[in-house]
Amino acid sequence: MRIQSLFFAIAVWICLAVPSSPAFGQAGPFAFQIRSGFTRPLAGFRDPLHGWEGGSKAGPTLGMGFTFPLYRGIGGYMGFSQHRFGCDKAVCPEGKYWTDTGFDLAIRVVMGKGVLRSWVQGGLHTHRMEGKITGADGAEKLKSEGGGGYEVGGGFLLSIGERTSLAPGVRYGLGNVPFDNLPTLGVRFLVFDIGLVLGF
Repeated sequence: MRIQSLFFAIAVWICLAVPSSPAFGQAGPFAFQIRSGFTRPLAGFRDPLHGWEGGSKAGPTLGMGFTFPLYRGIGGYMGFSQHRFGCDKAVCPEGKYWTDTGFDLAIRVVMGKGVLRSWVQGGLHTHRMEGKITGADGAEKLKSEGGGGYEVGGGFLLSIGERTSLAPGVRYGLGNVPFDNLPTLGVRFLVFDIGLVLGF
């Protein structure tokens, strides 16, 4: 919750600090956004060839990033996100979260004009997962050796002011996360979130 408060405090500060402009928040793809919502694992990370954690659950997600113009309604996106996945107590001590931190590099397309527009986005997403599992000698802390995959999705942009929009959306993520002494963890998940977008 402290991270969420910090992210939204940054967004509010930017809203107040950036001067008003007639073109602010219009159809141009250059913008800053902060997002919050929840993740939903698919198949519980139980793929017998790629996964070993088992029993994963939904958890919170946070992210922030920038879009910049490439061509007309097409923009590039660079961002940071942290997804958390719940874990059964039988696998993780006290049911602690798996924390998946990563960076995004994607293409974002904004379509339409007016108050309500649509967007689609797809690109690369890195993974660095941390968590604890119950081992033979008790709780064992694990940290991945990196990992990569992609996220694709879309949603809507709803203008709520001259320079701000809300952006609800859903994304599908896929990745393979290697560990030192354990099989690769295959992560498949959905992200349901909403963003506060500041265009300029």
